Amino acid sequence: MKSAQPDPASLLPPSFAAVAPVLDEVIERWHGADAGLDGWTDVVATLPPREPEGWARLVEHLQLINTFQWHEEDRSRAHGAGDTVLAGVKRSIDDSNRRRVQAVDRLDAVIHAGFSELGVIDPDAPLNSESPGSIIDRLSVLALKAWHAAEAVVEAAPADRRAMQDRLAMLREQQRDLGGCLDALLAGIREGRVGLKLYRQIKLYRDAETGRLVADLD
Repeated sequence: MKSAQPDPASLLPPSFAAVAPVLDEVIERWHGADAGLDGWTDVVATLPPREPEGWARLVEHLQLINTFQWHEEDRSRAHGAGDTVLAGVKRSIDDSNRRRVQAVDRLDAVIHAGFSELGVIDPDAPLNSESPGSIIDRLSVLALKAWHAAEAVVEAAPADRRAMQDRLAMLREQQRDLGGCLDALLAGIREGRVGLKLYRQIKLYRDAETGRLVADLD
């Protein structure tokens, strides 16, 4: 019996307008549970992905990784943090970077599968310098910056509030512009004007025990 083919609609993010609310919702959920989170394992247990399988669930997972890493980097800048704390945070950020690379890879693989199912990928069309997953990763970080800039506007001293409002407006403009780039790329692939190749990012690092360069291929 032939297995059912995936529905391309579940694999392909239709637009930036569909992606943006997923990013923002994860950030809001995080800050509603932030006080009780301690490490990535606790994050996954407390804030599991709630979307069904497909692009939205993968975008949600990527945003959760980036939000966790943002706050780990905050921990590394905490006043009075000792060497033991900093070493632990450094290892946590290294692990998070590996998860982020793998999450972008999985998102690109799902998007590639969706366009392949539609039969619209032209192998001879010119390629874009960034993949859809890479653009969404950048949008994820911009969403975090905008959320915290909005928080800073509320907390700013009156003399600093206008400058912070200007910074927030710039971030919102960057989001719209980069979102437009995502929309243009998705439309270009769908229409056969832009090609799409599936690459695997390879994270190289020196193993602490052997001293040899190894590649993270998971």
